[in-house]
Amino acid sequence: MSLVGRLEDLALPDIFQIINLSKKTGTLVVRSEKGTGIIVFRSGKVVQAATDAVRETLGSILLATRVTTEDVLAEALARQKESEQLLGQVLIEMGAVSPDTISYVVRRQIEEIVFSLLTWTEGFFDFELGEVDLKDQIKFNTNEFLLPAGLDPQYLIMEGTRRLDERMRGEGAAAPVRATVDEAVPTPTLGASSRSQSAAAWVGAEGARLASLKSMFQELRLPSATAEVSLLVLRVASEVVNRAVLFLVRGDEVVGLGAFGVELSDGEPGDERVRRIRIPLREDSIFTYVVERKQAFKGTLRVNVRNAYLVDALGGMTPSEVLVIPMLCEGKAALILYGDNLPDDGPIGSTEALEIFVGQAGLAMEKALLERRIADLKRRIAGGEKPQESESRGIGESGNG
Repeated sequence: MSLVGRLEDLALPDIFQIINLSKKTGTLVVRSEKGTGIIVFRSGKVVQAATDAVRETLGSILLATRVTTEDVLAEALARQKESEQLLGQVLIEMGAVSPDTISYVVRRQIEEIVFSLLTWTEGFFDFELGEVDLKDQIKFNTNEFLLPAGLDPQYLIMEGTRRLDERMRGEGAAAPVRATVDEAVPTPTLGASSRSQSAAAWVGAEGARLASLKSMFQELRLPSATAEVSLLVLRVASEVVNRAVLFLVRGDEVVGLGAFGVELSDGEPGDERVRRIRIPLREDSIFTYVVERKQAFKGTLRVNVRNAYLVDALGGMTPSEVLVIPMLCEGKAALILYGDNLPDDGPIGSTEALEIFVGQAGLAMEKALLERRIADLKRRIAGGEKPQESESRGIGESGNG
Protein backbone atom coordinates (compact mmCIF):
# COMPACT_ATOMS: atom_id res chain seq x y z
CA MET A 1 0.00 0.00 0.00
CA SER A 2 1.28 3.41 -0.99
CA LEU A 3 -0.71 6.54 -0.26
CA VAL A 4 0.56 9.68 -1.96
CA GLY A 5 -1.18 12.94 -2.76
CA ARG A 6 -2.15 16.44 -1.68
CA LEU A 7 -3.85 17.46 1.53
CA GLU A 8 -6.23 19.54 -0.55
CA ASP A 9 -7.50 16.27 -2.09
CA LEU A 10 -7.48 14.06 1.00
CA ALA A 11 -7.42 15.62 4.48
CA LEU A 12 -5.31 14.21 7.29
CA PRO A 13 -8.36 13.01 9.28
CA ASP A 14 -9.42 10.92 6.28
CA ILE A 15 -5.88 9.54 5.88
CA PHE A 16 -5.86 8.60 9.57
CA GLN A 17 -9.16 6.76 9.10
CA ILE A 18 -7.83 4.79 6.14
CA ILE A 19 -4.66 3.70 7.94
CA ASN A 20 -6.51 2.91 11.16
CA LEU A 21 -9.23 0.82 9.55
CA SER A 22 -6.75 -1.12 7.42
CA LYS A 23 -4.53 -1.61 10.52
CA LYS A 24 -1.39 -0.75 8.58
CA THR A 25 2.13 -0.29 9.92
CA GLY A 26 4.00 2.50 8.19
CA THR A 27 5.25 6.06 8.20
CA LEU A 28 3.25 9.09 7.10
CA VAL A 29 5.32 12.08 5.98
CA VAL A 30 3.53 15.43 5.56
CA ARG A 31 5.19 18.45 3.96
CA SER A 32 3.84 21.98 3.66
CA GLU A 33 4.97 25.58 3.97
CA LYS A 34 4.73 25.07 7.73
CA GLY A 35 7.44 22.39 7.68
CA THR A 36 7.67 18.62 7.75
CA GLY A 37 5.75 16.28 10.00
CA ILE A 38 6.15 12.55 10.58
CA ILE A 39 3.67 10.13 12.11
CA VAL A 40 4.49 6.45 12.65
CA PHE A 41 1.67 3.89 12.76
CA ARG A 42 1.79 0.33 14.07
CA SER A 43 -1.22 -1.86 13.30
CA GLY A 44 -3.25 1.28 12.69
CA LYS A 45 -2.28 3.09 15.91
CA VAL A 46 -0.04 6.15 16.30
CA VAL A 47 3.15 5.26 18.17
CA GLN A 48 5.41 8.17 17.29
CA ALA A 49 5.18 11.70 15.90
CA ALA A 50 7.62 14.50 15.16
CA THR A 51 7.77 17.81 13.37
CA ASP A 52 10.67 20.14 12.64
CA ALA A 53 8.60 22.92 14.22
CA VAL A 54 8.92 21.24 17.65
CA ARG A 55 12.44 20.59 18.88
CA GLU A 56 11.87 19.88 22.56
CA THR A 57 13.66 16.88 23.99
CA LEU A 58 12.30 14.57 26.66
CA GLY A 59 14.90 15.93 29.08
CA SER A 60 13.92 19.56 28.49
CA ILE A 61 10.24 18.74 29.02
CA LEU A 62 10.97 16.90 32.27
CA LEU A 63 12.99 19.88 33.48
CA ALA A 64 10.37 22.43 32.44
CA THR A 65 7.64 20.50 34.26
CA ARG A 66 9.93 20.01 37.30
CA VAL A 67 9.64 16.25 37.10
CA THR A 68 13.39 15.99 37.51
CA THR A 69 16.38 18.19 38.29
CA GLU A 70 19.40 19.21 36.23
CA ASP A 71 21.72 17.04 38.34
CA VAL A 72 19.56 13.94 37.95
CA LEU A 73 19.15 14.58 34.24
CA ALA A 74 22.90 15.02 33.78
CA GLU A 75 23.56 11.69 35.50
CA ALA A 76 20.88 9.98 33.39
CA LEU A 77 22.36 11.38 30.18
CA ALA A 78 25.79 10.10 31.17
CA ARG A 79 24.40 6.62 31.85
CA GLN A 80 22.47 6.73 28.61
CA LYS A 81 25.63 7.43 26.65
CA GLU A 82 27.27 4.35 28.12
CA SER A 83 24.28 2.01 27.78
CA GLU A 84 22.66 3.39 24.60
CA GLN A 85 19.27 3.02 26.28
CA LEU A 86 16.46 5.50 25.86
CA LEU A 87 16.57 8.36 28.36
CA GLY A 88 13.18 7.51 29.79
CA GLN A 89 14.23 3.93 30.52
CA VAL A 90 17.42 5.13 32.22
CA LEU A 91 15.47 7.51 34.46
CA ILE A 92 13.05 4.69 35.34
CA GLU A 93 15.90 2.33 36.25
CA MET A 94 17.47 5.08 38.39
CA GLY A 95 14.18 5.39 40.26
CA ALA A 96 14.10 9.09 39.40
CA VAL A 97 10.88 8.97 37.37
CA SER A 98 8.02 6.48 37.35
CA PRO A 99 7.06 4.56 34.18
CA ASP A 100 3.61 6.16 34.27
CA THR A 101 5.16 9.64 34.25
CA ILE A 102 7.33 8.87 31.23
CA SER A 103 4.35 7.39 29.38
CA TYR A 104 2.25 10.42 30.23
CA VAL A 105 4.85 12.92 29.01
CA VAL A 106 5.48 10.98 25.79
CA ARG A 107 1.76 10.63 25.15
CA ARG A 108 1.13 14.34 25.65
CA GLN A 109 4.00 15.24 23.33
CA ILE A 110 2.70 12.95 20.58
CA GLU A 111 -0.82 14.32 21.03
CA GLU A 112 0.29 17.94 20.76
CA ILE A 113 2.30 17.25 17.60
CA VAL A 114 -0.57 15.34 15.95
CA PHE A 115 -3.08 18.03 16.93
CA SER A 116 -0.88 20.67 15.28
CA LEU A 117 -0.48 18.57 12.12
CA LEU A 118 -4.26 18.10 11.86
CA THR A 119 -4.57 21.84 11.26
CA TRP A 120 -2.52 21.55 8.06
CA THR A 121 -4.90 21.76 5.09
CA GLU A 122 -2.40 22.36 2.29
CA GLY A 123 0.68 20.43 1.31
CA PHE A 124 1.69 16.92 0.33
CA PHE A 125 1.59 13.55 2.08
CA ASP A 126 3.29 10.21 1.53
CA PHE A 127 2.47 7.04 3.47
CA GLU A 128 4.79 4.06 3.03
CA LEU A 129 4.55 0.65 4.64
CA GLY A 130 7.24 -0.20 7.16
CA GLU A 131 9.04 1.93 9.69
CA VAL A 132 11.44 4.67 8.67
CA ASP A 133 14.19 6.17 10.78
CA LEU A 134 12.76 9.58 11.59
CA LYS A 135 16.25 11.06 11.62
CA ASP A 136 16.18 10.62 7.84
CA GLN A 137 13.29 13.08 7.73
CA ILE A 138 13.62 15.17 10.92
CA LYS A 139 17.09 16.45 11.75
CA PHE A 140 17.10 15.70 15.47
CA ASN A 141 16.58 12.69 17.73
CA THR A 142 12.93 11.77 18.17
CA ASN A 143 13.37 8.22 19.46
CA GLU A 144 12.54 9.29 23.02
CA PHE A 145 8.97 10.03 22.00
CA LEU A 146 7.92 6.48 21.24
CA LEU A 147 4.73 5.06 22.76
CA PRO A 148 4.70 1.29 22.11
CA ALA A 149 1.03 0.91 23.16
CA GLY A 150 0.01 3.48 20.57
CA LEU A 151 -2.79 6.04 20.44
CA ASP A 152 -6.17 5.53 18.80
CA PRO A 153 -6.39 7.72 15.67
CA GLN A 154 -10.16 8.07 16.19
CA TYR A 155 -9.51 9.73 19.56
CA LEU A 156 -6.81 11.97 18.06
CA ILE A 157 -9.15 13.09 15.27
CA MET A 158 -12.06 13.85 17.59
CA GLU A 159 -9.94 15.61 20.21
CA GLY A 160 -7.96 17.53 17.60
CA THR A 161 -11.15 18.64 15.85
CA ARG A 162 -12.69 19.66 19.18
CA ARG A 163 -9.66 21.78 20.08
CA LEU A 164 -9.58 23.41 16.67
CA ASP A 165 -13.30 24.11 16.87
CA GLU A 166 -12.92 25.72 20.29
CA ARG A 167 -10.00 27.81 19.11
CA MET A 168 -11.85 29.01 16.02
CA ARG A 169 -14.93 29.90 18.04
CA GLY A 170 -12.73 31.75 20.49
CA GLU A 171 -11.21 33.72 17.65
CA GLY A 172 -14.64 34.45 16.17
CA ALA A 173 -13.93 32.47 13.02
CA ALA A 174 -16.90 31.61 10.89
CA ALA A 175 -15.27 28.94 8.76
CA PRO A 176 -16.25 25.35 9.62
CA VAL A 177 -13.78 22.83 10.92
CA ARG A 178 -12.72 20.29 8.31
CA ALA A 179 -14.98 17.29 8.73
CA THR A 180 -13.81 13.82 9.61
CA VAL A 181 -15.03 10.73 7.81
CA ASP A 182 -17.44 9.66 10.56
CA GLU A 183 -19.13 13.06 10.88
CA ALA A 184 -22.77 13.14 11.96
CA VAL A 185 -25.17 11.90 9.31
CA PRO A 186 -28.85 10.91 9.17
CA THR A 187 -29.77 7.24 9.17
CA PRO A 188 -29.79 6.08 5.54
CA THR A 189 -32.78 4.53 3.82
CA LEU A 190 -31.68 1.07 2.80
CA GLY A 191 -32.77 1.06 -0.82
CA ALA A 192 -31.34 -0.90 -3.73
CA SER A 193 -30.32 -0.29 -7.32
CA SER A 194 -28.74 -2.21 -10.15
CA ARG A 195 -26.76 0.77 -11.33
CA SER A 196 -23.00 0.31 -11.46
CA GLN A 197 -21.01 3.52 -11.39
CA SER A 198 -17.32 4.15 -11.24
CA ALA A 199 -15.91 4.33 -7.69
CA ALA A 200 -12.62 4.06 -5.88
CA ALA A 201 -10.85 0.72 -6.07
CA TRP A 202 -7.75 1.13 -3.97
CA VAL A 203 -5.76 4.13 -2.92
CA GLY A 204 -2.56 4.35 -4.96
CA ALA A 205 -0.35 7.15 -6.08
CA GLU A 206 -2.69 8.12 -8.91
CA GLY A 207 -4.51 11.36 -8.21
CA ALA A 208 -7.67 10.08 -9.86
CA ARG A 209 -8.05 7.27 -7.36
CA LEU A 210 -7.45 9.61 -4.45
CA ALA A 211 -10.10 11.96 -5.81
CA SER A 212 -12.54 9.08 -6.21
CA LEU A 213 -12.03 7.88 -2.66
CA LYS A 214 -12.39 11.40 -1.35
CA SER A 215 -15.61 11.79 -3.34
CA MET A 216 -17.06 8.62 -1.83
CA PHE A 217 -16.17 9.75 1.69
CA GLN A 218 -17.78 13.13 1.06
CA GLU A 219 -20.97 11.54 -0.24
CA LEU A 220 -21.06 9.33 2.83
CA ARG A 221 -20.97 12.35 5.13
CA LEU A 222 -23.24 14.75 3.26
CA PRO A 223 -26.87 14.85 4.49
CA SER A 224 -28.19 14.96 0.93
CA ALA A 225 -26.47 11.70 0.05
CA THR A 226 -26.48 9.64 3.24
CA ALA A 227 -29.97 8.31 2.54
CA GLU A 228 -28.23 6.28 -0.17
CA VAL A 229 -25.50 4.69 1.92
CA SER A 230 -26.41 1.28 0.55
CA LEU A 231 -26.05 2.60 -2.99
CA LEU A 232 -22.67 4.09 -2.21
CA VAL A 233 -21.45 0.74 -0.91
CA LEU A 234 -22.65 -0.97 -4.08
CA ARG A 235 -20.97 1.70 -6.22
CA VAL A 236 -17.63 1.14 -4.53
CA ALA A 237 -18.14 -2.62 -4.81
CA SER A 238 -18.72 -2.27 -8.55
CA GLU A 239 -15.04 -1.45 -9.02
CA VAL A 240 -13.96 -4.60 -7.18
CA VAL A 241 -16.41 -7.32 -8.23
CA ASN A 242 -18.61 -8.01 -11.28
CA ARG A 243 -21.76 -8.42 -9.21
CA ALA A 244 -22.76 -7.77 -5.63
CA VAL A 245 -25.75 -8.16 -3.32
CA LEU A 246 -26.46 -6.19 -0.15
CA PHE A 247 -28.22 -8.05 2.67
CA LEU A 248 -29.91 -6.72 5.81
CA VAL A 249 -29.35 -8.61 9.08
CA ARG A 250 -32.83 -8.69 10.57
CA GLY A 251 -33.26 -10.65 13.77
CA ASP A 252 -32.13 -14.22 13.14
CA GLU A 253 -31.99 -14.04 9.35
CA VAL A 254 -30.47 -12.11 6.45
CA VAL A 255 -32.76 -10.51 3.88
CA GLY A 256 -31.83 -9.37 0.38
CA LEU A 257 -31.99 -5.60 -0.19
CA GLY A 258 -30.51 -4.81 -3.58
CA ALA A 259 -27.84 -5.74 -6.07
CA PHE A 260 -26.02 -5.02 -9.30
CA GLY A 261 -24.77 -7.40 -11.97
CA VAL A 262 -27.22 -10.21 -11.12
CA GLU A 263 -28.57 -11.48 -14.45
CA LEU A 264 -31.00 -14.40 -14.49
CA SER A 265 -31.61 -16.77 -17.40
CA ASP A 266 -35.39 -16.70 -16.95
CA GLY A 267 -35.50 -12.96 -17.54
CA GLU A 268 -36.61 -12.04 -14.01
CA PRO A 269 -35.04 -8.77 -12.81
CA GLY A 270 -32.16 -9.48 -10.44
CA ASP A 271 -33.37 -6.94 -7.86
CA GLU A 272 -36.72 -8.67 -7.53
CA ARG A 273 -35.13 -12.08 -7.02
CA VAL A 274 -32.68 -10.67 -4.48
CA ARG A 275 -35.47 -9.16 -2.35
CA ARG A 276 -37.02 -12.59 -1.94
CA ILE A 277 -33.85 -14.16 -0.53
CA ARG A 278 -34.13 -15.19 3.13
CA ILE A 279 -31.35 -17.12 4.86
CA PRO A 280 -31.64 -18.03 8.59
CA LEU A 281 -28.58 -17.35 10.70
CA ARG A 282 -29.22 -20.34 12.92
CA GLU A 283 -28.14 -22.60 10.04
CA ASP A 284 -24.62 -22.91 8.62
CA SER A 285 -23.91 -20.48 5.78
CA ILE A 286 -21.33 -17.92 4.68
CA PHE A 287 -23.46 -15.26 6.38
CA THR A 288 -23.42 -17.06 9.71
CA TYR A 289 -19.64 -17.31 9.36
CA VAL A 290 -19.03 -13.55 8.90
CA VAL A 291 -21.69 -12.48 11.44
CA GLU A 292 -20.12 -14.61 14.18
CA ARG A 293 -16.55 -13.54 13.38
CA LYS A 294 -17.35 -9.91 12.47
CA GLN A 295 -14.70 -10.12 9.78
CA ALA A 296 -14.64 -10.14 6.00
CA PHE A 297 -14.30 -13.42 4.13
CA LYS A 298 -12.61 -13.89 0.76
CA GLY A 299 -12.39 -17.41 -0.65
CA THR A 300 -14.38 -20.41 -1.81
CA LEU A 301 -17.92 -21.10 -0.64
CA ARG A 302 -18.26 -24.18 1.53
CA VAL A 303 -20.69 -26.83 0.37
CA ASN A 304 -23.82 -26.70 2.54
CA VAL A 305 -27.57 -26.31 2.10
CA ARG A 306 -27.82 -22.56 2.63
CA ASN A 307 -24.83 -21.67 0.46
CA ALA A 308 -26.33 -23.86 -2.28
CA TYR A 309 -29.62 -21.98 -1.89
CA LEU A 310 -27.77 -18.66 -2.31
CA VAL A 311 -26.00 -19.88 -5.45
CA ASP A 312 -29.28 -21.09 -6.92
CA ALA A 313 -31.10 -17.85 -6.06
CA LEU A 314 -28.42 -15.83 -7.87
CA GLY A 315 -28.63 -17.81 -11.09
CA GLY A 316 -27.23 -21.28 -10.37
CA MET A 317 -23.56 -20.73 -11.30
CA THR A 318 -21.02 -21.45 -8.55
CA PRO A 319 -18.35 -18.73 -8.32
CA SER A 320 -14.71 -19.71 -7.93
CA GLU A 321 -14.26 -17.03 -5.26
CA VAL A 322 -16.57 -14.82 -3.20
CA LEU A 323 -16.16 -11.74 -1.04
CA VAL A 324 -18.43 -11.26 1.99
CA ILE A 325 -18.06 -8.17 4.21
CA PRO A 326 -20.15 -7.44 7.33
CA MET A 327 -21.01 -3.80 8.04
CA LEU A 328 -20.77 -3.39 11.80
CA CYS A 329 -23.03 -1.00 13.70
CA GLU A 330 -22.69 -0.81 17.48
CA GLY A 331 -20.56 -3.94 17.45
CA LYS A 332 -23.02 -6.08 15.50
CA ALA A 333 -23.45 -6.89 11.82
CA ALA A 334 -26.21 -4.68 10.43
CA LEU A 335 -25.63 -5.22 6.71
CA ILE A 336 -23.65 -7.79 4.73
CA LEU A 337 -22.13 -7.21 1.30
CA TYR A 338 -21.75 -10.29 -0.90
CA GLY A 339 -19.74 -10.12 -4.14
CA ASP A 340 -18.24 -12.38 -6.80
CA ASN A 341 -16.90 -12.14 -10.36
CA LEU A 342 -19.51 -14.17 -12.24
CA PRO A 343 -20.06 -14.69 -15.10
CA ASP A 344 -16.26 -14.43 -15.41
CA ASP A 345 -14.17 -16.95 -13.50
CA GLY A 346 -11.29 -14.65 -12.62
CA PRO A 347 -10.08 -14.02 -9.06
CA ILE A 348 -11.24 -11.01 -7.04
CA GLY A 349 -8.58 -8.31 -6.85
CA SER A 350 -7.58 -6.06 -3.95
CA THR A 351 -10.46 -5.52 -1.52
CA GLU A 352 -8.90 -3.20 1.07
CA ALA A 353 -10.57 -0.02 -0.19
CA LEU A 354 -13.97 -1.68 -0.22
CA GLU A 355 -13.51 -3.05 3.31
CA ILE A 356 -12.45 0.40 4.50
CA PHE A 357 -15.49 2.03 2.93
CA VAL A 358 -17.89 -0.53 4.37
CA GLY A 359 -16.33 0.13 7.78
CA GLN A 360 -16.83 3.87 7.35
CA ALA A 361 -20.44 3.35 6.31
CA GLY A 362 -20.99 1.36 9.51
CA LEU A 363 -19.53 4.20 11.58
CA ALA A 364 -21.80 6.70 9.84
CA MET A 365 -24.86 4.57 10.49
CA GLU A 366 -23.85 4.03 14.11
CA LYS A 367 -23.45 7.73 14.79
CA ALA A 368 -26.67 8.54 12.98
CA LEU A 369 -28.56 5.98 15.04
CA LEU A 370 -27.17 7.44 18.26
CA GLU A 371 -28.04 11.00 17.26
CA ARG A 372 -31.56 9.94 16.29
CA ARG A 373 -32.04 8.30 19.69
CA ILE A 374 -30.72 11.37 21.49
CA ALA A 375 -33.04 13.65 19.51
CA ASP A 376 -35.99 11.37 20.21
CA LEU A 377 -35.15 11.28 23.90
CA LYS A 378 -34.91 15.08 24.04
CA ARG A 379 -38.31 15.43 22.35
CA ARG A 380 -39.90 13.06 24.83
CA ILE A 381 -38.33 14.87 27.79
CA ALA A 382 -39.49 18.21 26.39
CA GLY A 383 -42.97 16.75 26.10
CA GLY A 384 -42.96 15.84 29.77
CA GLU A 385 -42.40 12.12 29.31
CA LYS A 386 -40.06 10.55 31.82
CA PRO A 387 -37.32 8.48 30.13
CA GLN A 388 -37.01 4.85 31.10
CA GLU A 389 -34.12 3.81 33.30
CA SER A 390 -32.39 1.98 30.44
CA GLU A 391 -32.54 5.10 28.29
CA SER A 392 -31.07 7.32 30.98
CA ARG A 393 -28.20 4.91 31.52
CA GLY A 394 -27.15 4.78 27.91
CA ILE A 395 -28.33 4.98 24.38
CA GLY A 396 -25.97 2.54 22.73
CA GLU A 397 -28.05 -0.64 22.85
CA SER A 398 -29.59 -1.96 19.67
CA GLY A 399 -30.29 -5.17 17.85
CA ASN A 400 -28.97 -6.39 14.55
CA GLY A 401 -31.24 -4.18 12.49
